[in-house]
Amino acid sequence: MSADILVAVISEMKESPMFALQLDESTDVASCSQLLMFTRYIKDDDVKEEYLFCKSLPTTTRGEDVFQTLKEFIEENGLDWLKLVGICIDGTPSMMGIRSGFQALVK
Repeated sequence: MSADILVAVISEMKESPMFALQLDESTDVASCSQLLMFTRYIKDDDVKEEYLFCKSLPTTTRGEDVFQTLKEFIEENGLDWLKLVGICIDGTPSMMGIRSGFQALVK
């Protein structure tokens, strides 16, 4: 994604009263883990859906690694955690774990 487009999307997310995220991680044939993130937010009384990024995960696909990548993105771009009203994830143990899964860390 072009840096200009990403800046515009993040600006619109900041202006929106709320936003939601969809995340999915995948490991390719070279054992490189990737995290994809999309967003949905409101702009001019319309729901917009935009691609945010595809980032390599530095170590593993554990919930902690996914959460750290999301946390860095939110903080680097000045997004408000309180406006995050929903997260869509798959049902893998790394995402759904009660103690160290991604969803437990977001709460």
